[in-house]
Amino acid sequence: MRRTIVTSLAASIVFAAALSGAAFAQQGTSERKSHTDLDEIRKVSSLLKSEVLNRANEKIASVSDLILLPDGKIQYAILGVGGVVGIGTKYTAIPWNRLEVKHPHGKWAVNLDMTRDRLDQAPMLQDDNYRELANPQWVARIREFFGDKGTSADSHATTAEGSSAATVQTVWRASKILDASLRSPRDEGLGDVEDLLLDRDYRAAFAIIGHGGVLGIGESYIAVPWSKLRFNHKPESTALTAVIDVTKDQLEKAPLVKGNTYETMLAPGFTGQVRRYFGVEDGR
Repeated sequence: MRRTIVTSLAASIVFAAALSGAAFAQQGTSERKSHTDLDEIRKVSSLLKSEVLNRANEKIASVSDLILLPDGKIQYAILGVGGVVGIGTKYTAIPWNRLEVKHPHGKWAVNLDMTRDRLDQAPMLQDDNYRELANPQWVARIREFFGDKGTSADSHATTAEGSSAATVQTVWRASKILDASLRSPRDEGLGDVEDLLLDRDYRAAFAIIGHGGVLGIGESYIAVPWSKLRFNHKPESTALTAVIDVTKDQLEKAPLVKGNTYETMLAPGFTGQVRRYFGVEDGR
């Protein structure tokens, strides 16, 4: 009888340990998945021009552009306020964390708890290239206006250029990235950036590259991890060129994304395959 009890106890301990190990492994897998896989197709192209609604379900603005940091994090959304068909529209920059952004059923929902009259009083951008975002005084005004005090971690964070997280020295505009051509370090033309895909944290995870074809006909789509791209820009126009350290032949052998809905990105293991091909084992 005692042997039976001891045996049962040992079996229970082993079983509990197995469950604990499984839970740990599942947690690790979940954590890794949150950083390496997409759970939905969140296109930046469809986020731009989305309506911004308040609690009364009134349209008070539209998302005109996004300002990204080098790590793919969205720092500001550029809102278009007022005007008719773009004429007379004013633009302001709102800290991204002040917007409530969701992506239910494949459609963007952007909300801001503010009246239209109050939003009209926000500091407006005067420079077409948003150079105000490099001005600490101007940025302090919009952060105060929108009630974004920032966390202690955020206030001490720095960009790759070493500036405060509140300001941007180089303005990475999503609209310009979507117009960028992709080139190799030897200046080979490799294609064009068709779209950016955001992960569940709304951070740029992949760029979709259109490659080959004529006038978009017969074009192939290739996903490139955001971390593999760097951008060259012309300060006078903020025009961007995307650069990746691969040859044309190497890019042509990359895993293909089928169709312009990019649903291939959700196939089991596909994003891991893409990252391994481009030498990114984990993260972005």
